[in-house]
Amino acid sequence: MTSVDVKLSRSTAVEAALRRWAAELRRRPEVLRVVWFGSRADGVPTPGSDVDVCVVLRSSTKPWRERIPDYLPGAFPVGVDLFPFTEEELARLRHGSPGWYAAIRRGRQV
Repeated sequence: MTSVDVKLSRSTAVEAALRRWAAELRRRPEVLRVVWFGSRADGVPTPGSDVDVCVVLRSSTKPWRERIPDYLPGAFPVGVDLFPFTEEELARLRHGSPGWYAAIRRGRQV
């Protein structure tokens, strides 16, 4: 097996795990959508690339960083950077952190 084959099969496994996790998240009533963004979503991961995911919520009483453990997968083949934002918080990113906002907007719903 060449390194290209290994990269392809690992990438396929990561995407399959992401789709299973996203399906679980979407069953939760507060979850509006799950957005996959970053280098893996763009198809250009480097060795050690994680999965960047924004979980868009209807609302929450917790600060966004305190929500992270509530939405993390139990196990995952690579690291995960998770951003559980409410719709309102995501809208505020447009002006407060336009780079993050653009990255998430370019992402793919899963």
